[in-house]
Amino acid sequence: MRVGISGYVGTHLTGIGRVLINVVKEMARLFPEDEYVLFANQGYDFYAPLTSLPNVRVVNTGVSKDSPIANILWHQRGFQRLLRQWECDVAYIPNFSLLLWKRLPTVVTIHDLIEFNVPGKFSPLRMAYRKMIDPLMVRNSTFITTVSECSKRDIVRFCHADEQKVRVIPNAVDPTYFHEYDEADVRPVLEKYRLVYKSYFIFVGTIDYPGKNIKVVIDAFFQLKERQGIDYKLVIVGKDGHNAQVIYDLVNRSPYKDDVLFTGYVSDADLPKLYSGAKVMLYLSLYEGFGLPVLEAMSCATPVVCSDTSCFPEVAGEADICVSPTDVDAVSGQLLRLTTDETYYQQMANQCLAQSRTFSWERSARAYHEVFKMVLSPL
Repeated sequence: MRVGISGYVGTHLTGIGRVLINVVKEMARLFPEDEYVLFANQGYDFYAPLTSLPNVRVVNTGVSKDSPIANILWHQRGFQRLLRQWECDVAYIPNFSLLLWKRLPTVVTIHDLIEFNVPGKFSPLRMAYRKMIDPLMVRNSTFITTVSECSKRDIVRFCHADEQKVRVIPNAVDPTYFHEYDEADVRPVLEKYRLVYKSYFIFVGTIDYPGKNIKVVIDAFFQLKERQGIDYKLVIVGKDGHNAQVIYDLVNRSPYKDDVLFTGYVSDADLPKLYSGAKVMLYLSLYEGFGLPVLEAMSCATPVVCSDTSCFPEVAGEADICVSPTDVDAVSGQLLRLTTDETYYQQMANQCLAQSRTFSWERSARAYHEVFKMVLSPL
């Protein structure tokens, strides 16, 4: 079969883009008899590794990655036209997008329904748009994949999807990037950011308010600085999102502002080494479909403190890393224990690493392939 794939994943390579690259890479390796045509936006350079695969074609659409409106319109006409031009058998849309009609059997991935769970996550207009589009994606698609049981429940609840039309396929991480690193391996990257090995905490994600809940991360960090005098820094990795200025203002008002480093977007080469050099990774988002940064940090054997809501218990498994995302005392207490009890710290590092190994791109890719074959030849 030939699968036509929408390659629009936003303005930068983030979690959705990484998922797509790894799934396509594994499917191409596992099923060489099939072909994958990925229609990529103007300005993307991160699909280059896929071009070396003999059964993958990356086709430039000419549509700018920086124009959401152009991409919405492209999905209605340009995508459908390219699917016909390239004689595709199945269409795949891996990112949130308006789907008014389809020419071919079409699989969509709905990673989460955060707009139904976190009021104020986006601007009022964007919230209204997404709440309108979600049911259309569910109704007009042939089949839906999602990344956690939590997200599946939301798709059924809020979009009235048939449970039989939704399959959970968990994410994973690329082990060539996200694995244990020795201190010597990460030191050059840490020097670039003027950081000291295991002397900082890290958050990775879009800087927005209230959705990613960075305020609680910062409040817990400042509480430890004030009450315990800990000699750690807080590193916040990610691009600006909704209400980012709220977070910058919070930091700038603090006497500990010099201990908070905003790196902006970092490269794939630097990110796993920043995880590995950190003492603890913090991710207290109010809601996620999967929470890929948590798994990335765990794969680097870095202990995590994450939320006990939405998908996080699924990702954490038996690892004892979940706390209430709104309880500043609980977060700061967990951080204090991880920085003062070395035996407990090593136990958490081992638990995180062991749990991360239960996820695999090969298993995920096989599941996606089964879905594509199923919608092409339904029983």
